[in-house]
Amino acid sequence: MRSFSTLRPLLNKGPGFLSTLKEASKPPLTKPEMITKPFGFDDRTTLKTTEISVFNMFSKEGKAQRQRQLDHDIAHSPFYESKSFENTKGKIFMPPISYFKQEKAKYFPNLEATSLLGKHTNLYSEFKDKVSLVRIFATLSGENCTKTYVRQYLNKEQYDEFQKQYPNAQLIDLFVPQSWVKGLFVSSGSLRRSVPKIRQDTFFLLPHGCLDVDSRRTLKCDNTCAGYLYVVDEEGKIRWATSGNATESEKEVLWKTVRGLEKELVNKNETC
Repeated sequence: MRSFSTLRPLLNKGPGFLSTLKEASKPPLTKPEMITKPFGFDDRTTLKTTEISVFNMFSKEGKAQRQRQLDHDIAHSPFYESKSFENTKGKIFMPPISYFKQEKAKYFPNLEATSLLGKHTNLYSEFKDKVSLVRIFATLSGENCTKTYVRQYLNKEQYDEFQKQYPNAQLIDLFVPQSWVKGLFVSSGSLRRSVPKIRQDTFFLLPHGCLDVDSRRTLKCDNTCAGYLYVVDEEGKIRWATSGNATESEKEVLWKTVRGLEKELVNKNETC
């Protein structure tokens, strides 16, 4: 009787509190999600980091968003994320067996960003007339995962070769610190020392808040231990995606996708 009476005030706190309890009890992943259909945003969407106004803080949507963020932060504890990463070997999701058709594919979000060379731009401008291999990572383990797909093209000489082999493609890096506190200890200067100059204009250090919990779930990149790679076409649509360390078969599909999308782009430009 005592335990029930102790719990009753907690249960009376409402659905938000109950959803938090449910999220907190969620076990770590034991296997990757299988991707069989397009994912992303239904429409072209621009995400912006803005200060939260008093009105937004107390609006219905503002409260709901804070609740979702709280649920996510509680569920995605360091233990949950590291254990999920360990259980799945970094494969938070498995890539599709081939790339999605453009008319079926969904959008990668537009983000305002500044490159390591100080160029102020947005992703949709960067995607224009290119096939983009977009890497997202927040940790060293995540970056190391994404390197396994493109390791042969990361230094200056190798990236020169990449541009010769795939003249209509580019590599875009999005580094999103795990938290705003950790972001304080990362500077563009320190990153420039580790990234070849030829790639610095498409390497972006993004503020932690630019991808909220809803956006991360939409992109399936809400485990910060893992790294993610998206092949995005000139319209900003996600045509193929993967996570974790690469297998030989996944690398074959990746480069087949890049070649296929380059061919699409060339044919499209010739008919315009």
